[in-house]
Amino acid sequence: MRLLGGKAIEYWPRRLPAMPIRQNMSQHDLFDVDLACHWLLGRGETRLDESRLLDTLARIARSGSIAEAARETGNSYRNVWGVLAQWEQRLGHALLAPARGRGTRLTPFAEQLIKTDTRIRENLAPHLAEAVAEMRQALAGAIEPEPATLRIHASHDLALAKLCEMLAGGNALDIRYLGSLESLTSFAEGRCEIAGFHCPEGPVGETLWRQYRPFLKPRQHALIHLVRRTQGMIVAAGNPKKLRGIRDITKRGVHFLNRQSGAGTRLLLDWLLRENGIATKAVAGYGEVELTHSAVAAMIASGHADVGLGVETVARQFGLDFIPLLRENYFLLTRRSLLQQPGVGAVLALARGDAFRRAVDALAGYDASQSGEEIPAP
Repeated sequence: MRLLGGKAIEYWPRRLPAMPIRQNMSQHDLFDVDLACHWLLGRGETRLDESRLLDTLARIARSGSIAEAARETGNSYRNVWGVLAQWEQRLGHALLAPARGRGTRLTPFAEQLIKTDTRIRENLAPHLAEAVAEMRQALAGAIEPEPATLRIHASHDLALAKLCEMLAGGNALDIRYLGSLESLTSFAEGRCEIAGFHCPEGPVGETLWRQYRPFLKPRQHALIHLVRRTQGMIVAAGNPKKLRGIRDITKRGVHFLNRQSGAGTRLLLDWLLRENGIATKAVAGYGEVELTHSAVAAMIASGHADVGLGVETVARQFGLDFIPLLRENYFLLTRRSLLQQPGVGAVLALARGDAFRRAVDALAGYDASQSGEEIPAP
């Protein structure tokens, strides 16, 4: 990879050592392997790696002192200075610049080096997590069968809750409600067999898919459509604050109730605020969160808040008013290697069945006409 200053810098995977095998561990914990990356500069025996450089630069940027960075890392000043000098020579650019009265600071080149490395590692993180999950599952699957308990980590949804109720009768099930991004991260790290997340239709959906797409690998994963639902503003019965759209949540005397960071509904809100030029500080209650649609509705029904985003069904369940904003799709993500296993197979069979679709039809603002169908990732 050509990174900076015309110097050839390559990223290489680096496997970290596994911990000793212990008894009474689950198959996903049995092999505590991890996968990281480091980059190399140059060729052959004179090749340098970044294992000390970036950490040292970050410490100098924080403390403004080479001596302090050396002390923190347990190295001598001379040793640290030698490493930095070696890198400066090989890169052909200065990394440090004296700042009179302010110790030592990084040069713009060094700052860009750190920023570029950080961005690349963030982009690689989902792919590395997926690779770790595949290795752990492959190793564990070679010595013991898949767990009997089906683990679903998903953004909260009433239709999914119905599906789990129907499934629980004959299957061991572990359902955990997390945000959409957190659920996908959990899936990528091998901590669940199915992840549930939602994404709006239209321009906002195109934006959010850019955050979801790194977690999806079409050849290895199956993306299953579960339901379409209406997302909007849940307000008190009779809409006493006379709210009509997203801009109205900034009105004086209006108290908003948010969802947790990483929740699909929170991502939707942030997009709506950006599109309408609304600063988060202009929304009273932006920092107050609840973990489910039902919890938001309950707080509004009890008078603790005036408005929040959620699905139409929970508004109706609590006798509240609802202002529709858009339609969105709710998806399940699983691995193709699991499609024929009993737990995942039971989920798909139920999702395609008439009983589940009738249950969903009873939920206001829901449509299960495509439930259980595998679709290509947008």
